Amino acid sequence: MKDNAELSLYNKVRKAVHEQWDPIGVADYVDEMGEYDEYIPYLCKLLEKHPSRDEIFECLWKIETESIGMSGDRKPTEEFAGWLYNLVN
Repeated sequence: MKDNAELSLYNKVRKAVHEQWDPIGVADYVDEMGEYDEYIPYLCKLLEKHPSRDEIFECLWKIETESIGMSGDRKPTEEFAGWLYNLVN
């Protein structure tokens, strides 16, 4: 079972991925979050280790371009990596 700190991080990251990063562009069409849920635990585990911005970017970029299969949009992904970095550092 997750403790409150883990749940808080999970919920913040989940909401931010849907509302701020949203590489597929579903947030404008779907109020319900869930499209990216499979990636949230992995991101949270990474963030718990207080990674660098570059490490966060690389993780997001891999999700965006390999797992999701998008061509990738570097600038928003870099900005979101910075946001996540500031969240945990």
